[in-house]
Amino acid sequence: MPIEEIDLYWMKAEDLAKYMPDGGCAKAEAKTGKELAEKLISKAVKAADCPEIDRKMAEAIDGVLSITTRLPESDPMQEKVSEKLFEYGSPDADSPVIITSNSKLTHKILKEIFDNAHVKAFVIPVDTNGYTLDNSAVVNAFTPMAVMKAITDSGIANKTSNKKALISGFLANQKSGIERIVRWSLDVGPISGYELPLYLLSR
Repeated sequence: MPIEEIDLYWMKAEDLAKYMPDGGCAKAEAKTGKELAEKLISKAVKAADCPEIDRKMAEAIDGVLSITTRLPESDPMQEKVSEKLFEYGSPDADSPVIITSNSKLTHKILKEIFDNAHVKAFVIPVDTNGYTLDNSAVVNAFTPMAVMKAITDSGIANKTSNKKALISGFLANQKSGIERIVRWSLDVGPISGYELPLYLLSR
């Protein structure tokens, strides 16, 4: 019986183009940001070789695009992480807070992304019964009460007093309902986790 491939929502050229200089990159022989993004995605050039791209952004882009995630066929679905809070890149009180699902698969990928991009962040897992974000949105597992409990249990209040967090584009329709319950301000970020470090650096 064939194993259905898991959609990892890889970053596409149109996603990456949002972070490119409008005039492209002469060194990369790209006349527009879109053309430069296409060359980066195809690995024809590296962001670090383009002086028009901010150095931290270039490092994050090359780090993310170097990832070649491979999932074994035996990867369990709906397996949960036990951690209440993940800290990437030694975050401080001013670092962004990301709220996501508690899928072990999600956090396996996020760790690889943040380790490669060298971007600071706190990540709070919400109990979604192990569903990934896309699936938790479909089955309504990402509830405001679950988010409130996750925030409380994470101890994030001892790390930062800024009650602002980022949620995935998968949860855009749930933003206002969650904000009413948790009394935090939420930003809606990209759907692709691979785009996440670039989004954070651009803010």
